[in-house]
Amino acid sequence: MKGSTIKLIIYILLTVVGLSIYQVNHDGKSPRGYFEPLYSSLHTSGASINRTLIMAHRGSRYIVPENTILAFQTALDLGTDVIETDVRLSKDGHLVIFHDKLLDRVTNINGDVEDHTLAELRACDAGYRFSPDNGTSTPFRGRGLKVPTMREVFETLPTTTSLNIEIKEDDIKVAESLWRELERAFKELGRPHRSVVVSCRFCEPTAHIRVLAREYMVKNGLSEMPITTSGCEREVTRFVILSQIYLAKLVYSVFPITSFEVFQVPTSSGPISLETGRFIDTAHYFGLHVHFWVINDAPEMKRVLGLGIEAIITDRPDIAIKVFKDAKLKPANFPVPKPLPSNHSGTYFIPLSDVEESHTCISFFCILLQRIHFIILALVLSFVFMKLYSAKSYIAAKSGLAKRKKNYILQKQQQQQSQQKKKTK
Repeated sequence: MKGSTIKLIIYILLTVVGLSIYQVNHDGKSPRGYFEPLYSSLHTSGASINRTLIMAHRGSRYIVPENTILAFQTALDLGTDVIETDVRLSKDGHLVIFHDKLLDRVTNINGDVEDHTLAELRACDAGYRFSPDNGTSTPFRGRGLKVPTMREVFETLPTTTSLNIEIKEDDIKVAESLWRELERAFKELGRPHRSVVVSCRFCEPTAHIRVLAREYMVKNGLSEMPITTSGCEREVTRFVILSQIYLAKLVYSVFPITSFEVFQVPTSSGPISLETGRFIDTAHYFGLHVHFWVINDAPEMKRVLGLGIEAIITDRPDIAIKVFKDAKLKPANFPVPKPLPSNHSGTYFIPLSDVEESHTCISFFCILLQRIHFIILALVLSFVFMKLYSAKSYIAAKSGLAKRKKNYILQKQQQQQSQQKKKTK
């Protein structure tokens, strides 16, 4: 009886915890009030900016050809605060602006970026496949748009332009090449320190560029790192898991985060919502910024603006500007260039549809987190199956015991009858 009572208590506790997790993740309500007193004396901090920024993903990828100088200039004309872009190495070691591993989706040539020299990449048409109407027209084909180099971006855009540069390869050579270009931009072009965020889902290149930046900081007597970095996938996943089980504040108060300053995450990963106060408030508790990607829908932009995050990464800066003006985060009289009709080439276009960005994991724990609902479901079903099987086995065993007992009684009765017959004879 005692064992059954303990099991019942455990089941009730697990049910309460499960319902709490579900409510927090789906209603956006944070239970931090119950846990805050434990940590209130350990740490006080918060995010350092008082407004949300617009970060133009790949420049402005759905209204002009992505990751081109034209895309970056168009995003700036629209009023974007930060240009987000991607870097890879060419076959001959030049740092180029390109998102995909393959050239096929964007240009008129095929194959891996790393298998082509800079001259070959510069010769291709970076606007070849751009179409605002799902392939009916290709207004930028043959207009001379080229794959830019990182150096070209630094030299072409104003030095005051804030950049978010994502390293797309799991290779420290890319980090080293990017750092050389950054150092040159600081020294020769007068680019201000702290005007660039470097991000990478892979941890080795991220760690390497942090080491190079720290060496530069010490060498030049700076009081802070010359660049900002976001957490790599493993760092972010660890923080998300700990925040989900209410341990992040305890763990990171003892082992503080000093290697990065920004979380760049989707609004959800698998069944886990990151729009909750629990994740955002915990990040802000340690002075870390939150950037959500990729948000192209006006209602969603309005919703996340209310969460107090530091940046929205979007393919549609034209929509974001309107939302920000309505929210008084941009001046009401801010001039916004008008789009052009889809049958006329020019500044930018309104696409017929936006492709939803999907989040795929590369690290084991991130993959596990994305599939945790399937794992839990499988465990529950296995538990139920085992219980049913055990119950069936128990019933079968009990039935067999009853049958054996009945047979035993019949045999006894038969033996007694046989003995009675012998006595009467």
